[in-house]
Amino acid sequence: MRLAGVETGEYHHAMFVKQDSYDRVKALPALEPRIVKPRGWAVAVLNHKAGPMMQKKLRQAVQAALDMEPILAGGFGSRDFYRLDPGLFFPEQPWHSTASSKLYNQHDKDKARRLVKEAGYTGQPIRWVTTREYEFMYKNALVAKQQLEEVGIAVDLQVVDWATLNHRTEKPELWEVFSTGFVFSADPANHVAFRCTFQGWWCNEEKERLLGELQVEMDVKKRKAIVDRLQTVFYEEVGSVKLGDYFTLDVARRDLRGEFRTAPRLYFWNSWLAK
Repeated sequence: MRLAGVETGEYHHAMFVKQDSYDRVKALPALEPRIVKPRGWAVAVLNHKAGPMMQKKLRQAVQAALDMEPILAGGFGSRDFYRLDPGLFFPEQPWHSTASSKLYNQHDKDKARRLVKEAGYTGQPIRWVTTREYEFMYKNALVAKQQLEEVGIAVDLQVVDWATLNHRTEKPELWEVFSTGFVFSADPANHVAFRCTFQGWWCNEEKERLLGELQVEMDVKKRKAIVDRLQTVFYEEVGSVKLGDYFTLDVARRDLRGEFRTAPRLYFWNSWLAK
């Protein structure tokens, strides 16, 4: 509907147009496709407060099992809209890190099966809550479910509306994994992936200490060193499972002119319509 409105001229700009419309937009001379890169990263959030995901080795098994390429291809289709990258911050940011990159996108089924056994996992279904209101979340989870079941982890995929997902994940007794996206964060100290209070409740003594240091450190190089260590802790403890970076599609009519920029936080400054 958003794309149709821009096509007819009812709207002059639309955000979050479905990525599978990209080829169609490129073929329409009155429209300009604009890829928002980066927008965020797709993530499987794990429950550290209750249930089997409290077991570190089971979290590590999930992290080891997943093959991110088909997961992201399933969610976003064209390579124009996703990127495999271990960084909790984007390559476009000074905080981008490759620390512990060997633990990202392992797709090591043998390792995952070994960790499942060591975790003492007995086959109870892992409740993964996702939604079709953000189609990529559902498709990511669907592919990941197949991969986890190949290493012996049973997944109960629960597909709900977005409001229900957010309500349900406030209650740790109701889920083990949920789908979401973590959007662009300018300051590493404020990233939602590190928040002990966010659903998932990943609270870690070293992580909290490093965040405290990061909040008061002013030197850029020293801050980057702290970010490297934070990312290492994230991967070693499996705070959550990063799937990959994703980009979204905005569409503008070519008669919209000015200094509006394609960015995660869109604004229109000194913009006008051509006569």
